[in-house]
Amino acid sequence: LLRGVYRFKDAPGLSAAVYTQTTDCEGEVNGLMTYDREVIKADAEKMAAANRGEFPPLPQIKPVVATSEQTPAEWKYTTEKPADNWSKPDFDDSSWKAGKGGFGTEGTPGAVVGTKWDTPDIWLRRTFELPAKLPADLQIRLHHDEDADIYINGIRAARETSFVSEYYEAAISPKALASLKAGKNTLAVHCKQTSGGQFVDVGLVEVVPAKQPAKE
Repeated sequence: LLRGVYRFKDAPGLSAAVYTQTTDCEGEVNGLMTYDREVIKADAEKMAAANRGEFPPLPQIKPVVATSEQTPAEWKYTTEKPADNWSKPDFDDSSWKAGKGGFGTEGTPGAVVGTKWDTPDIWLRRTFELPAKLPADLQIRLHHDEDADIYINGIRAARETSFVSEYYEAAISPKALASLKAGKNTLAVHCKQTSGGQFVDVGLVEVVPAKQPAKE
């Protein structure tokens, strides 16, 4: 969040930002300290450095199954509820429409719309190939508005709720991760819309840890 604040500071010229109150208050639990001020929940030195704009290096994000951020990806999709086995690799999606990601409505924050989607639900499927040597740290990269369920080879890989305004990485469940294999795999997504903007786009990335600077 503070990286984002510094981007706003350097570009549009933001002068200040407030994220949270100092302490928890009654039922709220997002303060920097507990209600009785006995425990500082964040690492004070790291927080102080971040407020000065001093951040650790970011990991490298390598696309494995590309999202539609740069080039629209081909998906099969339907807006009518499919059979229960719709996420399985052997499901017949030949009657589904073909469209380019991402799916949603123009004006949704952070969305790169390739195919208009303005109904309450959408179901997506695509196949992808993996090499014999699988990437070391695979994660999901996605943008969703709103709730999204992601499946790999018919196994739930993640459930992301509410909405976001930009792409981010999410962990893959151990069972779904174990189902990945060299050759053909299936990625399936269900996204639900209730109000406001709507959008969904999903891919897979390899997350390579950043090299930490040598300690003096």
